[in-house]
Amino acid sequence: MIDFHTHILPAIDDGSRDESESCELLSRLERQGVDTVLLTPHYYGRDYSVPKFLERREKAFSALESAYTGNIRLIKACEYNIATDVNSDFMSLVPLAIGNTSYILTELSFESEWGDRLFKRINSLQLCGLTPVIAHAELYPAVRKNPSLVARLIDGGCYIQINCGSVISSDPLVAALINGMQVHCLGSDTHNTTKRPPEYGRAIEMLSASFGSQTAEGLNDNMNLILQGKPLSARRGAAVKRTLFGKYK
Repeated sequence: MIDFHTHILPAIDDGSRDESESCELLSRLERQGVDTVLLTPHYYGRDYSVPKFLERREKAFSALESAYTGNIRLIKACEYNIATDVNSDFMSLVPLAIGNTSYILTELSFESEWGDRLFKRINSLQLCGLTPVIAHAELYPAVRKNPSLVARLIDGGCYIQINCGSVISSDPLVAALINGMQVHCLGSDTHNTTKRPPEYGRAIEMLSASFGSQTAEGLNDNMNLILQGKPLSARRGAAVKRTLFGKYK
């Protein structure tokens, strides 16, 4: 199984504090059946240039690689925040892609409304050959208010990642998105061993119980294809809507 979104690299963002905590997080994931982990530290263009970030990531990765003795495959990536970045040189972002692919885990705006600027920046990213995988799409206030935005993102060439925590909490929006074939990837988004520990195994159990084992298997197949640099099916159901009573359908 593949964990598509983690903050396990030590001392690089608000995730793992050091190599010891990173190794413990990986050990927990391995016990939960995970065999591949994407290392996706936050990248904010306002804080570091791409070369400086890559230098910091390589240092953290080397430290983790030296300390870790388990069997999980570790893949370098990042969680690129497109909403706060003012950089207009989108070609410079290509090295931030997942592994050797053209996919990039992309965090959007937490504002309650999304303006045209956000979608224009997504399009600029795509024109450079990068395919955004939208991080934790279910968490954005704009999506919770207007869930049809997810369908718009998919139709625009993006893919969608959800968090294990949202599955475990039985988030009705996540259920509607899964039923509408608008979820492609799953990530623990783990940050630490206390407040945000990895609960991948529990999320898989709940996915299988609520939607059938084929759903969890399908997400893993999607993530395998992404790691191979291959395209996914963009087929989806009807756009999810929010009713006057706050329900999703």
